[in-house]
Amino acid sequence: MTSIAASAASRVAAKHGYSAEDPVVLQEANNTVVWLRPHAIIAKVGKWRHSVETLLREHAVAVALAAGGASIAPPLAGVEPTHDHETGFLVTLWTRLDHDPEREVAPTDVGTSLRRLHDDLARFQGELPSFQVSLGLARAALADDQLMASLPTDDRQMLRAAFDRIRAEVDAYSYGEQPLHGEPHRGNLLATPTGLRWIDLEGVCVGPLEWDLAFLPEEAVSVFPVADLELLRLLRTLNSARVATWCWLRSEFDEMRRHGEYHLEQVRRANSS
Repeated sequence: MTSIAASAASRVAAKHGYSAEDPVVLQEANNTVVWLRPHAIIAKVGKWRHSVETLLREHAVAVALAAGGASIAPPLAGVEPTHDHETGFLVTLWTRLDHDPEREVAPTDVGTSLRRLHDDLARFQGELPSFQVSLGLARAALADDQLMASLPTDDRQMLRAAFDRIRAEVDAYSYGEQPLHGEPHRGNLLATPTGLRWIDLEGVCVGPLEWDLAFLPEEAVSVFPVADLELLRLLRTLNSARVATWCWLRSEFDEMRRHGEYHLEQVRRANSS
């Protein structure tokens, strides 16, 4: 499937005048991410039924944000999302930015950058889904014993119970909502020569500020003095339950299994506290 997706990306790029002589797959998760070498172009290939909606929304949001000068990795100018004629996969093309993975970014700088992104997102005029949508999708997957077969039965039951309990506590909360990145973890932040840039806007949504803060290191929260720390605590654990679900579903990949084990342990600790 990965090689098929990479071929789809190359065909779409060629259609727009970019011959990818040496494409390399960078990531295989919700979508396949391909660097279309030798060009400074990244392709995102949507292979799943839900991919079309999320990739089209991400592209529309990014076009609007880039036009306003937001600190994001912009879509490739003048190129609309395109369906590959052979596979039917939707492909979006993005400008590849240089990134220094070794650069130490202060947590407060991460928080400040996210706060600016929130200001930019607040000006977006289109409709955005609730953050609850991603929770609902994860909970539905968690309920499927066949999908979650790699997760031991006891852990599966613990994760389901914790997911439902914490989600009910969050639902009982009274909170304001605003446009959010949806998944602003460090893997979605590039340290470029011109500053920090956010990527992967597929999860853009509307929800409580604390949902985005749940992805940040504790030190970054100081940038957001209005944050409700109790709600943030609940959402950190709920997010770990969500991430653990998706990682265990793809546990055949070593990296996904490591992440799954880490987030499962965070839920266990929350249960015992």
